[in-house]
Amino acid sequence: MTKVLKLETEFKKFIRKADEICIAVAMITDYGLSLFDDRDEDCTLEILVGYDLPTQPSALQKLIDNKVATKIYDVKNHFFHPKVYLFRINEEWTAFVGSGNCTKGGLNANIEMSLKIEDEDTVDDLLNWYETYYNLGTILTQEWLNDYKLFYTELRDKEKQLQSLTKQFKKATGVTKGAVALKDYDFTGQFFTFKHYDAFTAPKPILDEPGPIKERLEVRNKLEELHNRIYPLINKKGWEIYAHHQSQHLTSSFRHNERASSSLNAIWLHYGRSEEELEDYKNQYGDNMTSLYHMRLEILILKDYLWVELRVGKNDGSYPDRDYIKKQLKSNPDFTKQYYQLIKELDKSFTITIADEEVPVTDFTDATDLKEFTLQDNPKIYYFRIGRIYRPDDRAISDNNIVTTIMNDFEKLYPLYQLFKHTF
Repeated sequence: MTKVLKLETEFKKFIRKADEICIAVAMITDYGLSLFDDRDEDCTLEILVGYDLPTQPSALQKLIDNKVATKIYDVKNHFFHPKVYLFRINEEWTAFVGSGNCTKGGLNANIEMSLKIEDEDTVDDLLNWYETYYNLGTILTQEWLNDYKLFYTELRDKEKQLQSLTKQFKKATGVTKGAVALKDYDFTGQFFTFKHYDAFTAPKPILDEPGPIKERLEVRNKLEELHNRIYPLINKKGWEIYAHHQSQHLTSSFRHNERASSSLNAIWLHYGRSEEELEDYKNQYGDNMTSLYHMRLEILILKDYLWVELRVGKNDGSYPDRDYIKKQLKSNPDFTKQYYQLIKELDKSFTITIADEEVPVTDFTDATDLKEFTLQDNPKIYYFRIGRIYRPDDRAISDNNIVTTIMNDFEKLYPLYQLFKHTF
């Protein structure tokens, strides 16, 4: 046996020479399947694939169109998860068994581990295993695939949501050079102190108990204190952004309830549409059009930092604004030009987050580049945000400086708010 780290490199040596290829994998994508296009026209290809993981319908359609012998493993209560590849050249079989699916990640990009097996007895055992499970599968048909395409859309959305959550968790907890523990920051003179950030350390965000609730309430009260200092300045500017008309909703919730997340890992102070505007949207779109489902300027405090941002939309929210932005980008060159100009006026520490990809504003080379990136927005799953973060000890958010800092950031973000804002 020989270990194989990149299956794609190894497979290319076998595919062009193979007389027969048998594959049993949990998932196939267009990329993975395309690798086998280089096989000889007389080479027999047979595939057994699962759909517990999001196998791409387009790859399955290609298998049907090209009349490749394919079965779907759909045995009840079985989660199909193998990665077995068998190649026959003349009368000699070689097997590859490991962690890599027939995808770009599994064959090339991910950290995977596989074994190349040439021992005749072991390969025979694997061929018998393959034949047993292949016989249990169901022949792939167009009728089944048509139904699967509907299922895949829902499955893929959920998969993206899980990937997004995992990415966020890695960002928050993964090994990072130069990472600083919360207790090691110097909070002298800071507006938000250790206790305000510490209210979001695990497992407090998921606890609906007196201690964590009291800590989150203190954060909420501190944000209200900040509101009392900045809102008169917002009014003086004449900006058309408003605090929530109900004082208890001035910030996001510090308690678990039906509208709050099951993990309260942040609390934010937000400004957006007026009470009258919110009522108009409820009449037009339904009762779910609360302030949480609208674009807003806000200040968030989390475990490790403070975030000042224009939240164009939460996941599964802000549809009127986000649909409006897409339509304007596709049809209105002046809108795109103004959008780019406003982004270039932001300080270099600002970032834009679209479809879970966070990009510094300085990375965009022209208006077309920014437009193409923004059009990747997926409101159903991801946030759309423009803002920047401050470390807990940043003097820009000290007690003396925080009001000036936030007003300066809002000054830069407000024109984008106005540009993006949908109106009836």
